Parts: sequence; structure tokens; C-alpha cells
Amino acid sequence: MRRSLMVAGLLSVSVSAYAGYYTDSATGWWWYQREPEKKAEQPDRKQNPPTTAPSLKEYTYEQIWELHPDRFQEFAEALKKQAVQKPSEENVKAYFEVQEIARKKALAFANVAQYVWQKFPELTTKKDYPITTPGNLARIARITEERQRTLRDNREDFALLYFQRPDCSYCDEQSRILEWFTTETGWTVKQVNIQENPGLAAKFNVNITPTLILIQKGNQEYLPVAAGVISADEIEDKAYRAVRLLKGEITPEEYSLYEFQKGGGFDVKKRRLRDKELQP
Repeated sequence: MRRSLMVAGLLSVSVSAYAGYYTDSATGWWWYQREPEKKAEQPDRKQNPPTTAPSLKEYTYEQIWELHPDRFQEFAEALKKQAVQKPSEENVKAYFEVQEIARKKALAFANVAQYVWQKFPELTTKKDYPITTPGNLARIARITEERQRTLRDNREDFALLYFQRPDCSYCDEQSRILEWFTTETGWTVKQVNIQENPGLAAKFNVNITPTLILIQKGNQEYLPVAAGVISADEIEDKAYRAVRLLKGEITPEEYSLYEFQKGGGFDVKKRRLRDKELQP
């Protein structure tokens, strides 16, 4: 009886094993199934913090001075962390010694930059954007003259559509500003009530009041000037730029460029190539 039970038990285990074999036999590499890659175990930095600490003793002053900027930054950051973690006299002193080198490197770069700008003034923007008061006043005068001349010369071919509505308090303020603009420039500004002309508002994708749209005679293209209240100076400036864009005088890349700045330091299309530098 005991022998029969043992045989039955062995048969049961054997059948279960074979059942598992046949169940798993359709899986694995031969069936285009790969085992999931085992992720490399990451060291626990909290339990095993890095033991190596930077030391100034390993470098000469000249070696630190000549370090690549990325390596220098890593080195200085490591010294800072070491000084914060263990603020001993030695660690804090080492950190500030490296900061002294960084300060002198920055000063050396600034000094050479001043020398290069003085020797090669074409690499600076002082001609286009002077920082002295007389020079800055002259620049502002040229900007004002160019804007007003452009708007004056194009007032017959361009106009502004002014979208507003009666219950818009912001529109009241914008209307007063536009009165000044039309008086100064002679431009036509057509007022459009979006409640009475929803179709026209939809055509120009106007959802905000006040909104100013610049249009050109004989041109289907248009350009928004502003959505919301803007100053008279902004209207003048944005209308000036919109006119130049629609006429093809500038591209969006040159949006901030004035005519008198062409060929200067703010002209993005100007390319400086030195023949000597291109020679092998």
C-alpha cells in the first residue's frame, strides 16, 4: 500500500513537470522571445558616497589656469561641495583659490575683448547703438525721422482697421491715442464695431478689442499691429515695420532692422568673410 502511494506521488510530480515543460516549450529564444535585459545595479550614493575628493595639490597653478572650461567648472564645483560638506580652513581656502583663478580668467577675457573691439571696431555695435548721450540722441532722431518718413510716404497705399465695441473701456483709451496718430501721420483708420460687423471680424480672426490690423491697397495679405491698448509710439513703430514687411523691404529675420542700420552690426544678412582666413 505504501509503495503504491509512493508510485502515485512520483507519477503526479512527473506529470506536473512534463505539463510545465510542454506549456513553456512554445516560449523562449527559438520563438523570437528574448529575455528582458537586466538593468545594471546602480550604486546607492546615500550608502556609498564617492570617496575621492578634489585636491589642489595635484595641480600646478598653470595647469588649473589652462584647464578646459568644462573641466574647470567641474573642478570648482567639486571644491565648493567639499567646502560645504566639510567647511575646514583648508577646504574653504582651496575653493576661494580656484575662484580667484576664475575671476582673473574672466578679467583676462574682458581685457582682450576690449582690445579686439578697439582694434576691429567693425565687430562692435557702437556705430549702430552708441551708448553716449549725444550718440544715443542722434540714433533716436534717425529712428523717428525714418519711421515718420516711411509712414508719410505710404499713407495712400496702407490703412488701419480698428476693431472695437461700444462697451469696451479699453477701446475708449485706444480711440484717443489713434486720434493723435491720424493727426500726426495723415493715415486712414477705419473703425469697425465687431458687434455690428461680426463677419469682418471673423475674416481677420479678431477676438479681442481693441485690435489694429494693417491692410494694403490691392494686397490680400494683412498684418496685425496690436491686440489690446498700445501707445502712440508703439503704433507708429509696429505700423512702420508692418509696412516694410508687406512691401518686401525686410523679412521677419530683419524685423528690428532700420534702413540706416543695413550693413552694420544688426544686419543679420550681412556676412563677413575674410579672404585670408579662407585660404588654406
